[in-house]
Amino acid sequence: MKAIYIGAGTDVRPIKFLKEITNFYYFDGQPHSEFGAKLSGITTKNGFDGFSRPNFISNLDQEMNAINMKLEKVNNNLRIYANNDKKVYYYTNTAIPEDYQLIEDKIKNFDTLIVAGHDPDSCFLNSTNKKINFIGAEGTYYGNNEFESYNSVIYRMYNDNIQNKFNSFSYIKKDGRVFKFESWDDYISYYQKEHRRFKNDKRIWG
Repeated sequence: MKAIYIGAGTDVRPIKFLKEITNFYYFDGQPHSEFGAKLSGITTKNGFDGFSRPNFISNLDQEMNAINMKLEKVNNNLRIYANNDKKVYYYTNTAIPEDYQLIEDKIKNFDTLIVAGHDPDSCFLNSTNKKINFIGAEGTYYGNNEFESYNSVIYRMYNDNIQNKFNSFSYIKKDGRVFKFESWDDYISYYQKEHRRFKNDKRIWG
């Protein structure tokens, strides 16, 4: 299986908990910027880029090492981590949609999409002819947010009927449990139940 995760940060939960996936393609605008290509290069009065994250690479290596994913190769913005037959191809300083053409051939015919923490632009959906397995995670907002980009994945799920591109929908809990659903409606019903539980008892996310 070939999974992509845009805006991955240092999130290693999918690598740790999704045993069936052997190839992960992670993308993030950091360390250049946490907020994409448009929000970078703004210098503060102290002479620093206010959007850069200079500790990102060291934090990333630390999280990967913690789950025994060893750094195998570095080639410009690409970092490859490996553990036996599992590999993570991490493209740093890579913002979507701005850098989409640079990664299009890398993610061709992916079959799994991880949407956690960030609702990415959906331009990459055209890179595969396969039915996609959607994977979300506890702690992410999956509501119908009218202020998000009209081309983002979650916005289009609600408003542009792209569910037919997907094969299944899974939800990862913080403890590693994975709940799988056949439809977006079933996934959202479960998410809303969990979201209400969070509002009623914030201790469960402590």
